[in-house]
Amino acid sequence: MPGNTRKLIKIQFYDPDVGYENLWAARITGSRYRIESIPFFIYGISFGDVVTATPDNEGRLQFSEVVQPSGHKTLRARSDDFITNATLRKKIISHLKKLGSDVEVLRSRLLAIDVPSDGNLEAVTDFLTNGAKVGWEYGNPEDFNG
Repeated sequence: MPGNTRKLIKIQFYDPDVGYENLWAARITGSRYRIESIPFFIYGISFGDVVTATPDNEGRLQFSEVVQPSGHKTLRARSDDFITNATLRKKIISHLKKLGSDVEVLRSRLLAIDVPSDGNLEAVTDFLTNGAKVGWEYGNPEDFNG
């Protein structure tokens, strides 16, 4: 979770193609929350987005909708080489951070990458493709279909 010290709570997201993912969020007011983690699986959500969520019958907050996009972009990079070569993984993460991105790691093979709204998305994607030579995808594909 990039740089937040406020009390965080989990919001559950569901996508029929992906399943469930819980993301950390900070309450703003009422049913409005700011996303404070980078999604690994859910599409169309990014760090800093303001969303609404309501509790289900068991009290778990369930995502309703994005009410204010943050302008951040989510990318994901995956490689089995990250597992067998921790030095490579660390070098890639270090370079992404130098480009202004935050990175979260899942099971040593999947990187969730946050490119801030004022970040250089093209520099990040060029590095992943040509520098790191790893497979990656957009976590906000709707932003790039036009």
